[in-house]
Amino acid sequence: MWKPSVVLGVGALALVAGGFAARAPVSVPAAVSYGETVSGRVAAPAGDPISGSRTVVTAASVSSSPQAPVQQQVLALANQHRRAAGCEPLSLDRRLIEAANRHAADMARRGYFDHESPRGEMAGTRVTDAGYVWSRYGENIARGQDSPYRVVNDWMESPGHRRNILDCRLDQTGVGLALSSGGTPYWVQELATPR
Repeated sequence: MWKPSVVLGVGALALVAGGFAARAPVSVPAAVSYGETVSGRVAAPAGDPISGSRTVVTAASVSSSPQAPVQQQVLALANQHRRAAGCEPLSLDRRLIEAANRHAADMARRGYFDHESPRGEMAGTRVTDAGYVWSRYGENIARGQDSPYRVVNDWMESPGHRRNILDCRLDQTGVGLALSSGGTPYWVQELATPR
């Protein structure tokens, strides 16, 4: 079962929230005004909305390149939601990709699912250790989703994750993906604003 978790940090403050939305598909209007609440889950399309084909993650999907299909698809999907909310689009940052990939790989390898690593490392520390000097950051994590569409859809159903994606003050992102030895995908999205 997917258990969402989100962290948002400003300076030395951190907020950790989580939630679970209904997983049954519902009919959702094509256009939703910013601030309007829509309940339920949007059914996955027959084809990926970005490429037109269904994308399922495999070991070949794991990449630190900003040009990797998974990176580009998560970015495009998140930016569709941001545009609808009146936010500027996110851009990919290699340092945030590095921080996200490191955390996804650590969770997949060690079998935990949390913003805090077993060593006590939090998102702000990971982002800083990757060389990113931030004034604001947020982190979304997910486990088990088999495609960029599903992970972004699940994040948008969770109030904390949705808040991070639609926070217009955050303008850069990096997406990490790692597969456990059993093939379970672990996703991390770091979002930040440079100082």
